[in-house]
Amino acid sequence: MKKIFLAFLMILTFECAVKEKPPEGLMTQEEMIAFLIDLQIVEAKITTSRFPRDSIKFFFPNIEKELFKKHGIPDSIYFMSYQYYLKNIDQMEIIYTAVVDSLSLRERMLNTN
Repeated sequence: MKKIFLAFLMILTFECAVKEKPPEGLMTQEEMIAFLIDLQIVEAKITTSRFPRDSIKFFFPNIEKELFKKHGIPDSIYFMSYQYYLKNIDQMEIIYTAVVDSLSLRERMLNTN
């Protein structure tokens, strides 16, 4: 009985630790979705391009900066938000499901034209 109680207490402690209060300045789920969609599109264009890997490594940070500028967010806010959503996997699942669904829809629309 004591072991069961200790296991329950550990699980409860872990759950409380994981469900932290959202940090100030956190990107909303909608903002994360929009940013990740654009990021995935850019990454797909880059990886399917004929540029050498060295060139891609050189240009990608500039492209990434442009994405942050387009979405009006500093990289620190994005990385902080990403870390928060990784710790809150149920929310991250919602975000990535929306990203995949949106990209799939865009692909279908492109293929029908």
